Amino acid sequence: MPYLIDGNNLAGKLHLLGQPNFDQELIIIIKDFLLVKDKRAILVFDSNDLLGDRYTEDSLTVIYTPRDAVYANADDKIIELMENEKKPQDWIVVSDDMKIIDAAQKLDIDIILATEFAKKLVPGIEIEDEDELSESAQDKITDELMDEWN
Repeated sequence: MPYLIDGNNLAGKLHLLGQPNFDQELIIIIKDFLLVKDKRAILVFDSNDLLGDRYTEDSLTVIYTPRDAVYANADDKIIELMENEKKPQDWIVVSDDMKIIDAAQKLDIDIILATEFAKKLVPGIEIEDEDELSESAQDKITDELMDEWN
């Protein structure tokens, strides 16, 4: 089953987003993974370019989503690709984005969370749970709520 990968989302999980040329680093990681697993994938990134870009190398197609009236971001392109796929159930979507996950579920597409996929790509990587607040943030919210209730 080929993968449809939310590039920016996965790069964030791998702690690559702040680095220059993070996309190229992720492309190398994904290509190595695909070679070993004998799979293919489409990797979709956000882009600042009005026209975007698309190219294929070996078993990886890389798409930089254009910034125009049709696509606000890569999520829109990923959803479009899912909706236009003739056999969407043959794909696996890689993302933690709820908008993408919801669309994939409606189309009966398998999902691997980017958090879990990152662990397959880089075994031993520590991934912070973005949904979990730090203890100090929790305390601050509790204090604010207590002030409101008193």
